[in-house]
Amino acid sequence: MNTEFVQVLVNPGRFFKERMKDEPGLKIPMLITLVYGLISAVSAALAVNMIIALLPAEAQTPGVMMKLMVAVAAAATAIITAYLTWFAVGIIFHLLSMLFKGEGSLKRTLEVTGYGLLPQVFGGIIGAVFSYQVISNLTIPSITNPEQITEALESLTALIVADPLTQIAGLLGILFILWSANIWIFGLKYARNLSTRDAVLTVGIPVGLYLAYQIYTLITLAGWI
Repeated sequence: MNTEFVQVLVNPGRFFKERMKDEPGLKIPMLITLVYGLISAVSAALAVNMIIALLPAEAQTPGVMMKLMVAVAAAATAIITAYLTWFAVGIIFHLLSMLFKGEGSLKRTLEVTGYGLLPQVFGGIIGAVFSYQVISNLTIPSITNPEQITEALESLTALIVADPLTQIAGLLGILFILWSANIWIFGLKYARNLSTRDAVLTVGIPVGLYLAYQIYTLITLAGWI
């Protein structure tokens, strides 16, 4: 692994302190986001293929070509979503940091936000592997008419959510978000000239709300409450 990436992951404070001496650049953050999007596309394609498999045989014509087109569309959507997420998170951080008299360009904020997505690459890989394991072990029911698709999809979704691998993936996803948050805190501290406290608040407010929603969703879907 690139030593620069290793430093971002294990010592973000030192990395960003040194990085601020150079001009802001979006090339590497764009690459990280692209890889994150491509990995997310794998999980999206698996889900789409499962849905296609539910369709009656006559509805799957022309078969391979249909699956390919839908998979490409799902992959493109996942990549676009990754870039939109990067920009949205960066803008949120930039606006919140203004409340604490943050200084620095939006480009610099987007740069550190992109670097902070690096843990999500690893989280995405684990999620894709788990998704493949869970979906490949499912028994796809035989559907004879479109009215049965919704019922079958709900049944399969319940099985996926109840699978221990899905729940483990959800918990690991929370840990990877916290890892990203740690990187963002140090990044914004130097990119926006914030105190550690203000950087923690800038990152902690939106990330805390997102994690609260994720945890609630995980607990609800798993039937723990």
